[in-house]
Amino acid sequence: MARILRQQILYAHSHFHAAFPSIARFSDGNLLLAFRRARNGNWLLSEEKLRGMDLINRMDHIDSRSHIVMFELDQHGDLLDGMDTLPFDPEAGDQDPSLLILPDDKVFLAAFSWYPLPADAAQHIDGKVPPGEDHPGCRFLFWGAHSSLRERAGGSWLSTHRYILPDGGFGYSLSPGGDKKIAGSVRGQPLFKDGKLYLALYAGPRNDAALFISGDLGETWRFSSTIACDPEGKIAFQEPALCHDGKGGFVCFLRTTGAEGRLATSHSPDGVDWSEPGLHDLVGHPFNPLQLSDGRIFLSYGYRYEPFGIRARLLEHALQDPDQAEEIIIRDDGPCADIGYPWAVQLTDSQIMVVYYFTAASGLRQVEGTWLEI
Repeated sequence: MARILRQQILYAHSHFHAAFPSIARFSDGNLLLAFRRARNGNWLLSEEKLRGMDLINRMDHIDSRSHIVMFELDQHGDLLDGMDTLPFDPEAGDQDPSLLILPDDKVFLAAFSWYPLPADAAQHIDGKVPPGEDHPGCRFLFWGAHSSLRERAGGSWLSTHRYILPDGGFGYSLSPGGDKKIAGSVRGQPLFKDGKLYLALYAGPRNDAALFISGDLGETWRFSSTIACDPEGKIAFQEPALCHDGKGGFVCFLRTTGAEGRLATSHSPDGVDWSEPGLHDLVGHPFNPLQLSDGRIFLSYGYRYEPFGIRARLLEHALQDPDQAEEIIIRDDGPCADIGYPWAVQLTDSQIMVVYYFTAASGLRQVEGTWLEI
């Protein structure tokens, strides 16, 4: 059974909304933490005005200036190197980093972007994200998934914003002339195998998920296969995270909407043919499968029902039914449902670190970490 060792705030700043972290381990044991950072204008308000706002329950996940930042840490969570920022796309705001450290310590980063539009223009475009109460006067479009590549040293970007184009019929065009095509969005564990990068996208034409492969470290991508799709259109498969199955194939862990947030899994022996997605009783927001050195899978997930918090299950192998694994309560003290998006990394044979975003008592969204012994 897992034992909680300690918790720590990894990043908090009154001027910024920090969320959706990812973490990976270099060959020497040091860690790279990435997360989405956006403006938080509450620091400009007086204490009197802040008292009249519900800072805990308000959602603020879209911002035209959102961007990806990264820090190198040691295994204790102490800062080793200054902040590195993914260069801006002048047209869009970046969201939801997904990290992978390659065998030579190069940094592969996948993310997706939002495109901000005034509401009068966005009302004419299919696929728009409704403004909602938290961002009146502006609407945002999915601008597509993209990949970037960096040397280990901060700032040494080899390529950035390599947008993944539709291929094999998966994807669609936003612009009338077909100048802007997108294949979907991304949030979930990518994989590297036999010199190729494997990345799962979601929010395709039918709210499905698909596998894309790159043989040139993310410069170009090709569609491989559809991972999960509901022909009836009732279930959307989102935020797919990949995991090796231990036999040369893959398992994909997906968050769902239209199915009460239940976990869906699909298995492929070759990255081409996938099993019918199976729904589980387990609910999470979303899922991160960490394959441990002994072959077990540490599956972490946010939990957005009371008591709000971060949870995990330890699977004997990637194909085990997660519903049959004992649940680990990492923490259950969240003040609201706006928490989650955990990502785990193995530190030693017996220690794991899980990072996630959390809402502080003040309402500030920040990135925190928990160390566990397994």
